[in-house]
Amino acid sequence: GLFEYVSGANFLGEIVEWFGFAIASWSIPGVAFAIFTLLVLLSRAQQHHKWYIEKFEDYPISRKILIPFIY
Repeated sequence: GLFEYVSGANFLGEIVEWFGFAIASWSIPGVAFAIFTLLVLLSRAQQHHKWYIEKFEDYPISRKILIPFIY
């Protein structure tokens, strides 16, 4: 699954979901909430990725944080 490529696949799914809601609602509050969610979950994904690297010696360093092959 997606967890083979990123540490925070669950966070990525939620971000995509809220950006879909923002597009569907076509409203400023929807976009604002999607951006807020992106910023909060990006920070959480970074913290989780760092924890995985520290706790598991065999954790793949090449695995990205949130966006496959990019970040």
